[in-house]
Amino acid sequence: MRRMFIGFLFAALAVILGCGKQDITNGNNGAAKVFPIEVSTVRQIEWVDDISTYGTIKPPDKVDIFPRMSGKLVRLLVKEEQQVKNDEVVAIVERDEVGLTFKPVEVKSTVDGRIETIYFEEGAKVNEMMPLMSISKQSEMKLMLNLFETDLARIKLGLESIINMDALPNKEFTGQVTQIKPTIDALSNKGMLEISLEGDHTDIMFGMFARARIIIGRRPALVIPPEAFKKVSGKDAVYISENNIAKLVFIEVGDRKPDMIEVKSGLKAGQTVITFASDEMKDGSTVKILGAQK
Repeated sequence: MRRMFIGFLFAALAVILGCGKQDITNGNNGAAKVFPIEVSTVRQIEWVDDISTYGTIKPPDKVDIFPRMSGKLVRLLVKEEQQVKNDEVVAIVERDEVGLTFKPVEVKSTVDGRIETIYFEEGAKVNEMMPLMSISKQSEMKLMLNLFETDLARIKLGLESIINMDALPNKEFTGQVTQIKPTIDALSNKGMLEISLEGDHTDIMFGMFARARIIIGRRPALVIPPEAFKKVSGKDAVYISENNIAKLVFIEVGDRKPDMIEVKSGLKAGQTVITFASDEMKDGSTVKILGAQK
């Protein structure tokens, strides 16, 4: 009787230990652990290769306007800061000699631009050796930039530029690289280039600080968010989600930007990459997407 009781006790203990072992091994009554994840989609975009830098708006070249003869400045037709067109009449000069009458002579602008300085008032004596006024060639407003020689080597004349200014936050300007200086400063290892602004820029003031993106080229590219990127055994990788299973994929990366990484191989557009998951998740883990796919 005693032997039967002891045998029954060991049998019961074995059952209890066996059940406990099964619970520890499988967990949740044998169900696989599900890892919550956040995901994003592999996108194909137009990748813009650019160089970002900053500089100041260069005062444009100035042109002095001279009368064609000596005489009296009888009328000024413009004011400082006024915009004028090429061949526009800006003043009237009349030859001033006692006893003689001459036809007034028109003084015309020789460029499109803005009146910078008027040197005489009406009634003043003027002559063909002294300028009446100076006009800035507004159409030639330029942005002066300095670049390191490694970046400067990638710049070519005619490259498109996108320009923004803190003083004009709601406006964006475009321009083209029109000059690359042929010398490099030995101390800074930088060279100078000029970007000519296009379009209407009458609200830009000389000396303004500006930021420029010089567009080197455009090309199609696959991109992922930086949060999806992993290093696994020293190799570049991501986890993708397929049918609620995490799969480890090794990739080749290209260029990087703060908000995206170029993928040269290993992924296809439209695939789902995991951007957030537990550190316990591994290749083959069961996963469940939380929230909307980004």
